[in-house]
Amino acid sequence: MSIFRTSLFACALGLTSVSCGDEKTEPPVDPVITDDVTLEEPEANVGFQLTIPAFDIPVGAELQDCHFFEVPENPDRPGEARFISRFHARQNPGTHHMNVFRVKTRHDLYGAPGDVVKGDIPDSPCWKSSNWADWPIVVNSQESSVSGEINWTLPEGVAQRFEPGELLMLQTHYVNASTQVSDVGRGKVFVNFHEVEADKVVHEMGTMFTTNQNIRVCPGERREYEKTCNFAREEPIHIIGANGHFHSRGVRFTAYSYDAATDEKGEMFYESTRWDDPPMARDFDLVVPANGGISYTCEYEAPADSCGKEEDMCCFTFGPKVETSEHCNIFLYYWPKQADFGCF
Repeated sequence: MSIFRTSLFACALGLTSVSCGDEKTEPPVDPVITDDVTLEEPEANVGFQLTIPAFDIPVGAELQDCHFFEVPENPDRPGEARFISRFHARQNPGTHHMNVFRVKTRHDLYGAPGDVVKGDIPDSPCWKSSNWADWPIVVNSQESSVSGEINWTLPEGVAQRFEPGELLMLQTHYVNASTQVSDVGRGKVFVNFHEVEADKVVHEMGTMFTTNQNIRVCPGERREYEKTCNFAREEPIHIIGANGHFHSRGVRFTAYSYDAATDEKGEMFYESTRWDDPPMARDFDLVVPANGGISYTCEYEAPADSCGKEEDMCCFTFGPKVETSEHCNIFLYYWPKQADFGCF
């Protein structure tokens, strides 16, 4: 995913190849199509795969679709739960995000296995996060470079549990507009779920998806927003993975453990200064004290000549569109699992 910005400062210094002043700029052209990514599917008795077929991302488009899948049975153990100890996701480069959720309370967004709720229909529920407010995150990926992929093996003895027939939703988001461009011009998504035997599982992995929706940054401003979320548990939990997410006004994302008893931050376990290709922190083990939680901060800077909502002084507020709105989200992976929940 590349970033395309034209600034008056760059024009003044002659540091941009784009025309400045009264000169006319060349219209964008469709990128050259390259081969789509591939990923071999696991054998049915050791895992399963979710696949989104290739689709075009025209110049000027921002596409977000919600695909529904059913967890298949293991043919060797029909009716039994499936424990997943490794996730392998691979996508065409240029993705903004890919999220897999467990479907819980059904509001306006819903589909049977195989259904797709398109984001390009008027007032599409695939854009409205309130529709999946209590849908636990399963796995996410924001790896957008040509070689980007997630291939994550959980710690020994830790796995995520799925029931045969359980409904999952995979949301894919690609942008090929002004803030972001897609160098390929096509999206495609694979997610492999690799299984481990039940008798090797000691702890179930839990997840938490949290978002700070109280965001407002206006042109020329630099602001930061902090949010704290607690785990309602009488024993410590182990954080083993994290991913931060904001849009192009974001300049720094940090996350710390938090002790509710002392109201103090602990160790920083996540930091990102890249909005377009944020890293996923994994292969660590951070212990959060009983009844503790996390504290995370999003810092923003909006260029003076930018514009979000025209009706609100061109300010950027919480919303799904990369071009005109902002996010402050964190995806968290931990063990042992407690009740599924988010923090909004």
